[in-house]
Amino acid sequence: MSLLQATHAPTAPTFGAELRTAVIYALTGSLALLLQTTILHTLTGDRIIPDLALILCVFLGLHEHNVAGATGAFLLGYLLDSFSGSLVGLNAFAMTSVYTMVYLISRRLWMDNTLSSVAMVFLGTLVKGFAILVALAAYLSIDDRLSLAAIQVLLAEALLAAALTPIVFGVIRWEQRVFGAD
Repeated sequence: MSLLQATHAPTAPTFGAELRTAVIYALTGSLALLLQTTILHTLTGDRIIPDLALILCVFLGLHEHNVAGATGAFLLGYLLDSFSGSLVGLNAFAMTSVYTMVYLISRRLWMDNTLSSVAMVFLGTLVKGFAILVALAAYLSIDDRLSLAAIQVLLAEALLAAALTPIVFGVIRWEQRVFGAD
C-alpha cells in the first residue's frame, strides 16, 4: 500500500457494484413478496404469516443509508399494497416508517450482529402494526377498539419474523457474496 492509498478515503462503489446490489434487492424483494402474499397464506391458512418484506426493509435500514434504501423500503410497501389488495399507500407508509426508525437507530448504535438485527425486526413489526393502526384511525372511522386477539396476532407475527431474520439476512449476504455486491 502506498502513502497515497493510505491517506485517501476509499473510493465510491462503481456503477456495476451498485447495479448488482439493486438487482439483488429487487430479486429478494420479489421473492419475499411472492412467498408472503401467496404461498405462506396457503400454508398457514391465513393465520400468522411472517412479514418477509419487513425483514428486507430492516436490512435496508441497517445497511443502505442512502436514497436507494429509502426508495427500496417505499417500493416494498407499495408493492405489498398492490399484491395484497389492501389500501394503497398503507403498507408504503408503514414500511417507510420502519425504515426511518431503523436508519435513525443504526446511525447511533452498533447494529451489526444477529441479536440486534433480530431485535430490530421485532421492533419494526410492532412499529409497522402501530403505523397501520394510526393511519387507519386517521382516515377511517374505527368503532371497534383494538382487541386482545389483534395484539396477540401482532406479537406472534413479530416473534415469527424475528425468528426468520437470521435466515433471510444470511440469504441476502450469500447473494451479495455470490454476485460480488459486497
